[in-house]
Amino acid sequence: MRSLILSALILASAFQTALGEQDGDWTYSVSNNEAKITGYTGAGGAVTIPSLLNSISVTSIGDWSLQNLTSITSITIPSSVKTIGQAAFRSCSGLTSINIPNSVTTIGDFAFQFSGLTGITIPDSVISIGNNALYRCLSLTSITMPDRFIGQGAQIGLGGQLATDYLVNALANNEAFVTAVANKILAKSGNYGLSVKSELETLATKSELTSSLTQSRTDGINSVLSNPNLWTLYTTSQIQNMAVGDLVLTRQESGGFVLNYDIEQSTDLQTWTTYAPLSLPLTGLPTDKAFVRIKAKQADNPISAIAGTGSNGTSSNPLNAGGAGDGGTTGAGGSNGGD
Repeated sequence: MRSLILSALILASAFQTALGEQDGDWTYSVSNNEAKITGYTGAGGAVTIPSLLNSISVTSIGDWSLQNLTSITSITIPSSVKTIGQAAFRSCSGLTSINIPNSVTTIGDFAFQFSGLTGITIPDSVISIGNNALYRCLSLTSITMPDRFIGQGAQIGLGGQLATDYLVNALANNEAFVTAVANKILAKSGNYGLSVKSELETLATKSELTSSLTQSRTDGINSVLSNPNLWTLYTTSQIQNMAVGDLVLTRQESGGFVLNYDIEQSTDLQTWTTYAPLSLPLTGLPTDKAFVRIKAKQADNPISAIAGTGSNGTSSNPLNAGGAGDGGTTGAGGSNGGD
């Protein structure tokens, strides 16, 4: 009888060792007085992994230990844990968030593969992330991890826009990288004001740049118009600017009209000389009043000169004369005195 009881105890002990230790919802194994999580039987939801199981420190989340547990929505890992094992949270499709403490140094292959994580922050303490640890986490939109993993995005399982965003943000916030780029720019002749990241951020605001560009454009236009030859945009032989000056429309005793005007020219848009004085008889106009418009075309932007006179009246206003009726005098908008 005693032999039978002893055999039963040995079998029970062996069976318990195969299943691991049990503490509440957790099963675990012990090695060197450290506990490794091997399974979870709880209801799910927001789950906090204990730091102690039967007074033994939990230092590892074992391989495949919580995989396929779709009822878990969030995980908080205690600061006693150093290792997250292979596929530990694989296919936990309901898992949207996880808190990884600075104590963790290793994350195994496929650790979060196919999970429902929407964001993850991997602390600076982590020195190794396994292959495809984040592969096919289709809801993942943000990730923060140490700069040492900048070149390992594809290996970890990042892809598409998420991989691009991570790389851009990581490089933009990497002081050494920004400084190196700034120094490269400084090495090019004629580049000034770029040194380190902090200085790059305070060079100018968008509003200041817009204002500066607007002012520079205005100054440039004024400079070119005031002295075109200074800018060698064209040679003197290439420019023959013309203008209509001293525009006068008079009525003769016979009742006809004559348009008298000068064509002026300039090579610098400042000094103008008479190119040719011209008189043009106009026939077929009404006898009591007349309005004449001269349209000078340059490219597709016409400019107009309008002159008018009535009987015995005269008008003189280069490029913008008015009109008058019988016995009237001209004005900017014209008049109709005596009609």
